[in-house]
Amino acid sequence: MAGVRLRLLALTVFLGCGPSFHAIYEGNARFEHCYALEENSQSNMRERADCWRDWSEHYTYGQTRDRIQYATARYVALSQAPNIPTDESLMMAAPGMTPRVTTITAPAPTNPYAPPPKVLDQADGMAPVERPSEKNPVLGAPPDAAASPAPAPEPTPAPALPGASCGDKCGSSFRTCDAGEKCEKAFKACMRTCFK
Repeated sequence: MAGVRLRLLALTVFLGCGPSFHAIYEGNARFEHCYALEENSQSNMRERADCWRDWSEHYTYGQTRDRIQYATARYVALSQAPNIPTDESLMMAAPGMTPRVTTITAPAPTNPYAPPPKVLDQADGMAPVERPSEKNPVLGAPPDAAASPAPAPEPTPAPALPGASCGDKCGSSFRTCDAGEKCEKAFKACMRTCFK
């Protein structure tokens, strides 16, 4: 009997920790009211901005993040439009428009298995790196030592692939062959011997 009471108490506490149905309903109803004001041509920008500000301050409990961001963006756009009457600010204050808030700095991926796209080339936007020796040469160092850059290391050659030299020989004999199907059979036989 004590175990049942304990479970019932735990369930009551668990259900009491989240937003109430009434709070969610009030938030939804008020959001829809502000959204309806946007569509009403007889409401002015001040009323719309006040509605979104009021919703953002009092009705966000239990609401989704996209609704909160939308309400905040609408309030900012509607409250700034009279102060800065530019075309862009007036367009953002139009019903259904929100300022574009994006954090994407790279192109969206098109293939999940492809490597990420290159967003900055070496030649674009890369300022030349200034060496400390160019700015303030070390005292006592010969003047031509500070001016001459260090030699770039030579790239190491990639290791040869297994059977590459044999495959090259097979390929050159195939390209010079004029016997049709016999050339293809000879090429396949040659390649098989390369990888045995």
